[in-house]
Amino acid sequence: MTIRAYSYIRFSTVEQRKGDSLRRQLKRTEEYAAKHGLVQDDRSFRDLGVSAFTGENVETGRLSEFLAAVRSGAIDKGSYLLIENLDRLSRQSVLNALGILSDIVKAGIVVITMTDERRYDSASLNDTTVLMMAALPFARENEE
Repeated sequence: MTIRAYSYIRFSTVEQRKGDSLRRQLKRTEEYAAKHGLVQDDRSFRDLGVSAFTGENVETGRLSEFLAAVRSGAIDKGSYLLIENLDRLSRQSVLNALGILSDIVKAGIVVITMTDERRYDSASLNDTTVLMMAALPFARENEE
């Protein structure tokens, strides 16, 4: 069975396009998919210059399109969402951020963070330690 991987790339400001963020995030997702035998889908969900602090990426950004595709069945359960860090999903309050991660995982998607290759799925988020390890970066990023 072929497992598909989708990348979600986000940075907050248009000025960051001039830097290395896009290339770095894409490279990490491509390397992870190749290393783990995942088929990287041609669809890449990118919120370039979109805030995760305000939740714009979840409400009207490409992350909202990813979530809609998951809910409609256009993206299969068991697929992977590859992100650089959890702060790419959200910089909102810990409760809101955990809710976004939880919604994705409850929909049957496996979330992998590229920097530490940490796996978030329905089994791992039931582990208190993993849940706390997810909450800490969300708290830190919300405070920045």
